[in-house]
Amino acid sequence: MKLINLLTLAVLFSIASSPLWALSSDKQKPVEVEADSFHLDDEKKVTTYTGNVIITQGSMEIMADKVTIYGARGTTEKVIATGKPVKFKQQPDGQQGLIRGRANRFEYLTAKDTLVLIDNATLWQGGSTFSSDRIVYDSKRSVVKAGDKKSSSKRVKITLEPAK
Repeated sequence: MKLINLLTLAVLFSIASSPLWALSSDKQKPVEVEADSFHLDDEKKVTTYTGNVIITQGSMEIMADKVTIYGARGTTEKVIATGKPVKFKQQPDGQQGLIRGRANRFEYLTAKDTLVLIDNATLWQGGSTFSSDRIVYDSKRSVVKAGDKKSSSKRVKITLEPAK
């Protein structure tokens, strides 16, 4: 596999470098990818993994039907994962519980350090649940937004477990 592929794939896991989402040791671990097929279009700067895609790095695991990485020569612009649903799990530092999430589409925008969970999005941690059709996490500013701007009938649902 070319170096460009390893570098672009590594950006997918920059989500793991945020202290809210990951063990700090995760970013030091190797990235492993399994898929039914792989396609690299060097001219268009697009790398695609399809069919039962499983990506792991340390405590982080992503499972999707398809993962597409857009970028040129060692820089990644965005990563899109799709599935029915896409699932992820990760252990954060400290005493926080395992974070799990699912949505039909994940988009990671590298320039903005923003993860967007779209369509049937849900996050779980320590018994608490956060659900919406759209959840946006800005890791630079540690800001989470939820809700679908396109429809006023869509609602955000949050269930918080009491502190112990």
